[in-house]
Amino acid sequence: MIQDTSLQNEVYLAKLSNNRCGGWGIQPSQSDYLSNVFESDHLGNATVVWAVSVPGESPWRADEISPSAPTSFPTHTPSQSHKFPIPGAPHIGVRVKVYDSPDTENLRITDVATFVGILASEPFSTEDESSPDVPVLHVVCYQLASANVINANIDHDLRKDLLDWMSHEALGGDGDAAEWLLLQLTSKVHTRAIPLLPPSLTISRFPRPPSSPALPTLSYVLEELLSQYLPIPLSLDLLNSTPILPESKDEDLHSGYFQLPLGTATLLTESGIQEGQLNERGIMNIRAIQEVMNSQTLEYIFPFSSKFRFNTDISVIVVSEGRKSTFFQTSINVPLRRSDASANLYKRKDDVSLPPKEKLTAYRSYVAACKVASETVQVSEETSKHIQEDFVRQRQQDKSMTAENLVHLMKVARLLAASQLQQEVTLEVWERTKELDRRRNTP
Repeated sequence: MIQDTSLQNEVYLAKLSNNRCGGWGIQPSQSDYLSNVFESDHLGNATVVWAVSVPGESPWRADEISPSAPTSFPTHTPSQSHKFPIPGAPHIGVRVKVYDSPDTENLRITDVATFVGILASEPFSTEDESSPDVPVLHVVCYQLASANVINANIDHDLRKDLLDWMSHEALGGDGDAAEWLLLQLTSKVHTRAIPLLPPSLTISRFPRPPSSPALPTLSYVLEELLSQYLPIPLSLDLLNSTPILPESKDEDLHSGYFQLPLGTATLLTESGIQEGQLNERGIMNIRAIQEVMNSQTLEYIFPFSSKFRFNTDISVIVVSEGRKSTFFQTSINVPLRRSDASANLYKRKDDVSLPPKEKLTAYRSYVAACKVASETVQVSEETSKHIQEDFVRQRQQDKSMTAENLVHLMKVARLLAASQLQQEVTLEVWERTKELDRRRNTP
C-alpha cells in the first residue's frame, strides 16, 4: 500500500554523452564531468513514494497473491514503524522509486500496487548522517491493483448456506443479524456527489468475553471471508494513545489506524472499554472514526493547523454489549437475539468450524460478487412509484417516519437485491426490506 506520496522526487542522469545509457546506479566517467555536456534532455525524473505491506490483508489473500515458498532473504525489521497503520504489527516498509513513468500521477495514498524492481538501501534522510538505512526499490515495472475477477457462474443457493454458517458459528443462531452483516459486507461507496455511502452497523447486546478482552468468533469468520479486514479491539488506552489520523511531523507522514486501502472492513469491539476518561487525543480519535462512518473521509493533519480530507471506503462494524455503541452513532443497530443462549461466541481461532475449502472459496467469491453487484442495482420507474406510494401510506399510519427513513430503506433494498445478485430492486425485495427492518426495531 502506498503510505506517503509527499517524499521529494529526484532528478537523475538518464543519458550520458555520446548517447550512452544512463540511469540509476550508472556513474558518469571523469570525461563526462570534464565535457560538461549534461543537457536538460539528459536528465530524468524519479517519483518517490513510501510503501508498506497491505494493512489488513487476510492471510488467505496474501497466499493467493504470493504463495509461501522457502526463501534465502533475511528477515525484514522495519526501521520506520511509525509509517505503518497497525501498531506493533510485522510488516515491510520500503522507499519506492519509479523512473520516468507518465502514469505516476495516478499513484495515490492508500492505493494498493505491485512493484517489481531492484532492491537496494540508502539512508532514510540524506540530511542526517546518523539516519538509519532503509530498503529502496528501484522499480522496473508496477501495476495498480484492480478488482478481483468474479466467477459469473455462482450458485445462488450459496447465500442461504453462508448465512447459516455465519449465524450458527459466530452469532448464536441469529439469522437476522447474519443477514444484516451480509448486507454490510457487500456495501461500498457508490457515489459521492449524491452520497450513496456504506452504512455503519452495530451488533448490540453482544455477550461479554468469558475472560480478559478477546476477539469474538465473528472476527475469525470475517477474516476467512474478506480479502481486506482489520479487527480493532477498542480500549481507553488505545483511544487515548494510538493515532487514528495520519499526521505529518518534520516532513514525514506518520500513519494512523484508519489509513487503510479502499474496500477494507473493520470490526470495532468494545468489550475492552473500562471506566475512565478520554483525553484530547481520545476525543479526536472518536470524532475521526465517526467522520469515516458519516462521510467516508479521513483527515490528514499537516503543520500550521492544516487539515486535508482524503476519501475512504471503509466498512465499519461495531460489537457492543449495551443497547447501542458506547461511542458511535451507526446508521444501523441490530440487537443480537441468540436462539442458542449457550453458544460460545468467543472461540479460539483453531476451534472455529470452517466449511470445506471449496465451499469457503465459493463464499469468498459470492461476497465479492455481491459487492460488485451493489454498484449496478437499479430501481425501475414503476417500482419507484410503488415505493413512494407505499411510503406515503406508512407515514399516514406512523407520523414519526421521515424522509430519512425512506432513504434508509432504499439503501437497504439496494443491498438486499445485490446480496441476491439481482440487477434491480423488485417489489418482493422491497417487502422483504420492510420486514427485515421491522423485526430489527421490534423490542
